[in-house]
Amino acid sequence: MVIVLSLSLAGGSLFLLGCSKSANSGPAANNNSPEAASANGGATASGPTELKIKWQAGKVYDMVMNLKQSTDVNVPGQPVQTELTLSQELHYSPLADADSGGQRVEVKFENQKIDIIQNSQDVLNYDSGGTTPVQPKSPAAPVAAAIHAMMDVPLDYTLGADGTVEKIDGLDTLTNRMITAVPNQQQRMALSQMFDQNTLKQYCSFSQSLPDHPVEVGDTWSSSHDINSQAGLMTIDGTYTFKDWEQRDGHNCVHFLINGDIKTKTTSAATIGAVVKIQKGIINGEAWFDPDLGMFVESDSDQDMTLDITTRSMALTEHLKQNVELSLMGIDP
Repeated sequence: MVIVLSLSLAGGSLFLLGCSKSANSGPAANNNSPEAASANGGATASGPTELKIKWQAGKVYDMVMNLKQSTDVNVPGQPVQTELTLSQELHYSPLADADSGGQRVEVKFENQKIDIIQNSQDVLNYDSGGTTPVQPKSPAAPVAAAIHAMMDVPLDYTLGADGTVEKIDGLDTLTNRMITAVPNQQQRMALSQMFDQNTLKQYCSFSQSLPDHPVEVGDTWSSSHDINSQAGLMTIDGTYTFKDWEQRDGHNCVHFLINGDIKTKTTSAATIGAVVKIQKGIINGEAWFDPDLGMFVESDSDQDMTLDITTRSMALTEHLKQNVELSLMGIDP
């Protein structure tokens, strides 16, 4: 339950605050002058700059998401310490514009890796691109089956003119594949946060951290969003500061800082059998956005949360720390 709950919370906030730090990024130029930005061949820096997602139909955007997470739970008589790493390769293919004036984007999950260590013991290790077979009755078996079922299933996102996800087509196909892959209902419910609509919405919610007006160096803006999770409704408030212009992976980017907090708005025990309340939740990070490309190039956010968990038999406290990265690896063709 603890692992699934933690993943559920992570899924709710992965993309609200931008994308992530690229593993292959070179040293960044740190010069916020308009002359330097213009000389670098990027967006005009002599005045306010618009930060808006600009999907290009016919292109394929290759991205990688990496999550590193640690949790400590004070289970009476048996404290539980868990280390989790998750890597996902994602392919975004913009389609025709939506009738609403927004955009349609097809998203596919490719290779995925997950490792879980609990109390210094390996619990689960799975790489969808690996050749090592998974033992049918091992803890990794249902997770491996669920991840495999997600592979190559096209999810067709319809985005509004403001970038908000309005609907996702393909969920029925994905759900049916999950039912076939993980026939045990209890196991499937424990893994359901991986493929429920609320979690999947976050994979295409890039616009939520961007301002609705042009900005320039020194400007700040804020956003507030409610996110549904299996633990209930969370509110994520973020403040963003345009720090400077920076070169990242050959892109002239607006570099902005991220500060925010996560709070519980309403709790729910219907799905996971426990009431979870965020006692304290803090987010800090930074992101790099290419205005000419109309896309995040990198971002990196750290999240620190203390959760109060109440079940029918006990009250627990969980401390969760995680780092979330999402990198734009390339655009084809």
